[in-house]
Amino acid sequence: MDKVILIPSAILGLIFIAVYSWRCWKTKNEFSHAVMINAVFQASGIVCGIFLVVGIFWPEAKQLISGIDIYIFVSGIAVFAVSAQGFHRDAIKATANNQIQSSIDTSAD
Repeated sequence: MDKVILIPSAILGLIFIAVYSWRCWKTKNEFSHAVMINAVFQASGIVCGIFLVVGIFWPEAKQLISGIDIYIFVSGIAVFAVSAQGFHRDAIKATANNQIQSSIDTSAD
């Protein structure tokens, strides 16, 4: 990972950890190291996502990033999952409820 990605990711990760620590202290919840590590990964994903989007509009940004293939892969999986879930909800599940209701109405006659 390039320093162009690493440094903003580290800074954002530290901010996320500080916010999480403060919220744990304020609510008297136990601090979880798993949440802390996940916050750093999420910060890195946010920074890479920003660079990927900006790279479309500003080609120089695209040239600054390298070695983020894992984020491109994860992004592809996320787009696939959201699209599949949306199709299932809008096209399959919505019509399944109508089909079940129609069969109930038909059998009642």
